[in-house]
Amino acid sequence: MTAADASLQRLARAVGRLGRLPEPGEGVTPAVRAGETENAVLHRYGEAGATPLLVVYSLVNRPHLLDLSAERSVLRRLAAGGHSVYLLDWHPPGPARRFLGLEDYILGDLTEAVAHIAGRHGGQRPHLLGVCQGGVLALCHAALAPASVRSLTLLATPVDTGTPGDPLARLARGIDFDALVGAAGNPSGPGLAAVFSALKPFALGIERYAGLARLADADDETLAEFLRMERWMYDGPDQAGQAFAQFARDIYQRNALAQGELRLDGMPVRPEAVRCPVFNAYALDDHLVPPAAARAVTELVRGPCRDHALPGGHLGLFIGGRAHRELYPALVDWLHTAGPDQPAQ
Repeated sequence: MTAADASLQRLARAVGRLGRLPEPGEGVTPAVRAGETENAVLHRYGEAGATPLLVVYSLVNRPHLLDLSAERSVLRRLAAGGHSVYLLDWHPPGPARRFLGLEDYILGDLTEAVAHIAGRHGGQRPHLLGVCQGGVLALCHAALAPASVRSLTLLATPVDTGTPGDPLARLARGIDFDALVGAAGNPSGPGLAAVFSALKPFALGIERYAGLARLADADDETLAEFLRMERWMYDGPDQAGQAFAQFARDIYQRNALAQGELRLDGMPVRPEAVRCPVFNAYALDDHLVPPAAARAVTELVRGPCRDHALPGGHLGLFIGGRAHRELYPALVDWLHTAGPDQPAQ
């Protein structure tokens, strides 16, 4: 038997075992439903009376990436670090919600969630943490309501998309997104997943599935984690058409946030209004959010800003072993010292 034949046999065995596993769940850490806004559910992880921290995930994917396994769960690590961790879990928008805009998500749901959490914690302001696109939403909230949050953490957040070599800005160039969503309605989750996979076809295609042969004799939990990752990659929600077009146009075509030209419901979003402590983490080999795009926030906000650059790619920032050994312990330590503990205003 050749080495290629043996590899194919291992691949077939791994695929067969995957087929016998139960349907993967959406996370591994128990959570409590803690509230609901118009377009999202609030889940709480950790003790109810600890220091509150609100996690704002991207609209484009589901938040399961932050809780793939017990060993690589961002939510579990933050809760274990002494925080009541709240996750804003967005509802997938149906066709009737195609006209939801960024104003609805930021001025509506996010603002309501921050106030709700402060109310549950005796007026204590929450820390705010945004992931990727969710970091842009969080930064906008902190700029518009700076007194409402204790600190701001950004993970892989595209702040300045005018930096050289930004792949999504290059992809967005020349597209009339308003006409696109006007004709097609809400962009589909599977369609967007295909676009993101095409940006790194070898690593997310051939290399990933050829490597599946190495899992032929892995334990069931390792295989289940692989399935949870597959589900996260390809089971993204549809996007509210108007918000999708706004984000693509204002953030990627106009670079309006970094240029100080972004407006929500007529109000200017000025990053320099952010005066709370900021923790800014990014990956040095990120193919979606180049380091320069994320680093730019340091020059825009007025609060003390700590950068944490990590070798590796976009996903490694959330599920990589080095991130969980270095980044998240550093973030937990920083959160304990960031911002005075005082009531929300």
